[in-house]
Amino acid sequence: MKKVLFCLAGLLIYNILAAQASQDWYKVFTGKIGNLDATLHLHKGGNTYSGYVWFSQNQWPMPLYYNVPEKQQDSTEMSAVNGPMSLVLKGILTSEGYKGNSQLSREGGTAKNSTFVLAVSNDNMFTPFSYYFAQGTATLPPQLKNQSVYSYKGGSLWPVANNVYTAEVKKQVMDWLQIKTAVTDIGKWLIAERDRGIAGWKKENMKMSPADASQMGLSLSVETENRIMVMFENERSISLASYSFEYSGGAHGNYATTLVNIDKKTGKKLLLQDVINGEGIKILPAILDKVARIQYGVKGNGPLDQNGFLVNKIPVSKNFY
Repeated sequence: MKKVLFCLAGLLIYNILAAQASQDWYKVFTGKIGNLDATLHLHKGGNTYSGYVWFSQNQWPMPLYYNVPEKQQDSTEMSAVNGPMSLVLKGILTSEGYKGNSQLSREGGTAKNSTFVLAVSNDNMFTPFSYYFAQGTATLPPQLKNQSVYSYKGGSLWPVANNVYTAEVKKQVMDWLQIKTAVTDIGKWLIAERDRGIAGWKKENMKMSPADASQMGLSLSVETENRIMVMFENERSISLASYSFEYSGGAHGNYATTLVNIDKKTGKKLLLQDVINGEGIKILPAILDKVARIQYGVKGNGPLDQNGFLVNKIPVSKNFY
């Protein structure tokens, strides 16, 4: 009887752990948004959804984000913005698909309302990934009389299969996360990183006296977020995005997105000169200037920095997809 109970308890624990592990995932949805063919790379971590959506007719990935409210709503509303374009999707999200109503608009233009139907894709063109996510918050001991909060969120893809290009994906993930030695479980690493951050924050602020800490208000608060996601993928290449946000006091935090493109046939990380030849790179600034003026409705030929831009010339960036 004890053996049976032990087996049942073990099965229960296994099911709980399996259920917890399945709460975080990465899926590719394909279908129609209005009359446009769309692909959605969606990553679920904790109570948040993040990813990229792009259209076959205009392959311009738009980052989107959704934070599940404490009281779960019947519909899921995600919004995406990139440059002058914005998209809102509101509908029912299930394990098999996402469908509802959409609104696509351009700044200064009329919004287009339509329906959308997206289904989880089984196309083997898309690389299978596990998605791992860790989050946590911490406060200081009551004797310090300070209400500051430390907040951590970290999410990362990890390839399911091993092949010529997923080896480069793993290498890139470790580089972004600044992992110096090989890891076999990226999920455990993210949890350990969360715990290291919390412990370091507490240790540093415990050096303060209660009088000094109480005068600091919320300025001791720290928020850090890192997400490694798929931005775009086709038969030939895959583009990964590393989004990071840091806040350690002041008026606002700092955020950035770094991109990497990998050739799926060779496993090589692509540089700009692999995509555009030398002559093309030389004329690229003039093309970027022209596109920027069209994209943001700049009238006339005056310098960009006299038309709302912070620069006079659009630089050629190594951060591309």
